[in-house]
Amino acid sequence: MIRILIFILLFYVNTIFSQNTLVINFEYCKAKEVTSVYDNEYKIVYNDSIITEYKHSDNYNLPDGKYYITYKTYFDWKRTNSFLLFNKVIYNLDFCIDEVNVKPIENHNLAIDLMKNGESLEIIHNYSGCFNSGKEKIVIERINNKFFLNYNTIRRKLTKREIDFIRTYEIELINLDTYEEYKICMAYSQNIIRYGEHQYDYAESCPKWNGFTQLTEKLKLVKLLKEEQE
Repeated sequence: MIRILIFILLFYVNTIFSQNTLVINFEYCKAKEVTSVYDNEYKIVYNDSIITEYKHSDNYNLPDGKYYITYKTYFDWKRTNSFLLFNKVIYNLDFCIDEVNVKPIENHNLAIDLMKNGESLEIIHNYSGCFNSGKEKIVIERINNKFFLNYNTIRRKLTKREIDFIRTYEIELINLDTYEEYKICMAYSQNIIRYGEHQYDYAESCPKWNGFTQLTEKLKLVKLLKEEQE
C-alpha cells in the first residue's frame, strides 16, 4: 500500500512540472459521418501501472514515461501498443469504438522520427555474463536531413531500410514487459535509448530479448568491423 501511495505521489509531482499533452478522442467511424463519443470508458497506464480511469474524452498533462491505453468498444476492450511521452510533446490518439478489427497505434513517438538536423540519438547496450561483459554504443546523427551511423570506427550514411531497422528496435524495446519477474542469473542485459534530455532503458536478468544484437546484424556492423581489421 505504501509503495502504491509513493508511486501516485511521484506521478503527480512529475505532472506538475511536465508539459506533455495527451489528447484522446473516441469516434463512431462506421457512421455516414464520423461522430465523436464523449462518455466512453478507458484507462491510462503509466509505466505499467494504471494511473486513472475515465469515462470521457479530454486533454491531459502527463509526465515523461511509457504509456498505453486500454479502452472499451462495442465488442470488447482493446489495448494500444506502448508509446513514450517526452520532449514536451502533444500526442493525439483517435479510436473507433464501432469496429472489430482495430489495429494498434502505429505512431509510437519514436526518437528516430523526432530527430532534427544537428541532433543525435544514442543506442547503448550494457551486458555481462559468466565469461564476458562490456558496453556497445551506436550513435545516429541527422545532418542535412540525412542520417549517419557511428559505431566504433565505422561511420556511414543510413539507407531508408536501415532506418526502419532502428525504428523496429525502438518499438520492440518500449513494448517489452517492464515488470517481468526477476530471476537470479549470471547474465544481465540493459538497453538504453538516449535522445536529448530524454532516456528510456530496459534491463533484464537471464535476457531473452536480443534486440541490440539483431540490430547490429541487420546493419552488418560486425561484418564491417571484421573487414576493416583484415
